[in-house]
Amino acid sequence: MEVADVLGHKWHPVILTQLLNGEHTFSELSAAIDDVSNKMLSDSLSTLEAEGLVDRKVVSEKPVRVKYTLTPRGKELESVLDPMLRWGREYLFNGEVDEMRKPTGPRLPDRSGEEVANDE
Repeated sequence: MEVADVLGHKWHPVILTQLLNGEHTFSELSAAIDDVSNKMLSDSLSTLEAEGLVDRKVVSEKPVRVKYTLTPRGKELESVLDPMLRWGREYLFNGEVDEMRKPTGPRLPDRSGEEVANDE
C-alpha cells in the first residue's frame, strides 16, 4: 500500500486522529465521526489493521466487545496528521474546528514538546 492510499482515503486520517487519544470501541468511533457509515468504518478499520496501523482486540465475548488502538507504527503518523489537521483548521474551516476530525481526550505533545490543543 502507498502512503497516498492510507492518508488519501477520506476516512483513514479521521479514524487515525481519533485513535491518537487511545483505545476506542467501534461504537465510540462511529459516534465521534459524523457521516461515516458502519460499513465504511468497518472496512476502513480492517484496512488499517491489515496495514499494521491499528490493533483490534476483543475484550469481552458476550456480548462481543472490540477495542481499537494504534500500533506503534500507527502512532508514528501523529507527526504527519497534526500538521494536516492544523492546516485544515486554518485554511479549510476558517479557524473553526471540524467536529468530525476533532480528537477527543487529551493529546500527546507534538514533536516540539508542546501540548497540542483540542480547541475546546
